[in-house]
Amino acid sequence: MVSEGDPETVQTKQREILTLLRNPTTGNSLILEDDVMIDPITEERFEIRNGIPVILRKDDVFGNNRKQQIGYDWFSYAYDLMYALPLSRLQQWLDELAEIITIESGDRVLETAVGTGQQFRNLARHGMDGHFFGNDISYGMLNKCQKNLRKWDIDVGLVQGNAEALPFQSERFDVVFHVGGFNFFNDKQAAIDEMIRVAKPDAKLYIADETSEFINLPQIVVRLIPERATRVADPPIDLVPDNMHDISSMKIANGKFWLVSFRKSSI
Repeated sequence: MVSEGDPETVQTKQREILTLLRNPTTGNSLILEDDVMIDPITEERFEIRNGIPVILRKDDVFGNNRKQQIGYDWFSYAYDLMYALPLSRLQQWLDELAEIITIESGDRVLETAVGTGQQFRNLARHGMDGHFFGNDISYGMLNKCQKNLRKWDIDVGLVQGNAEALPFQSERFDVVFHVGGFNFFNDKQAAIDEMIRVAKPDAKLYIADETSEFINLPQIVVRLIPERATRVADPPIDLVPDNMHDISSMKIANGKFWLVSFRKSSI
């Protein structure tokens, strides 16, 4: 059950996430020293901002990713309004996702673009009992997410990083999912490959985003969403490696969103 909570009760996973991080350039595991994360081999240092590790250099974000980072930093102030508007019908989407995403008690779960935390709130409301971690390219979204999670009393570890070069050690998560924003990426293949890399063998992976039919939603909803850099909104099932298992693609929420799911090979 989601409820108001003491901010001090939702810090466990924020400490644990520090043990899971790596330098996305070198692949070296990071260690905490003097309130910064350090690559012990290269001695590169990454700041921790308001408790959130920033494993992202400015030069790492360019092209459409940079445009969307800036857009979502600003959009973070109004993003949750979409979930409060009944006309958006987003609750139907959330309910369907919660029926599809399978989480076992004790699973370590990563959302690669956590936004303001709405997906974890939804999973918690549906009784999902996992160890939750979230990555996002936008500090504005993470800052709002951190406030939301404390209000909702949900324990999630957060990090600022690029979904196309995740700042996590390999094979650490039982479930990896990405909901929304995938259509915006510079390199969708890299994002999928990174989801697979950080997933444990036999882990479950899910990717969902808007279909072209989404633009038929009420304009008051569409205007809240950053402009697409591309009109390509097809499910990227062709980018999933052939050696994955149980690969499937479907439309949900009356065709407004696509969902691709698969299981990582155990070999």
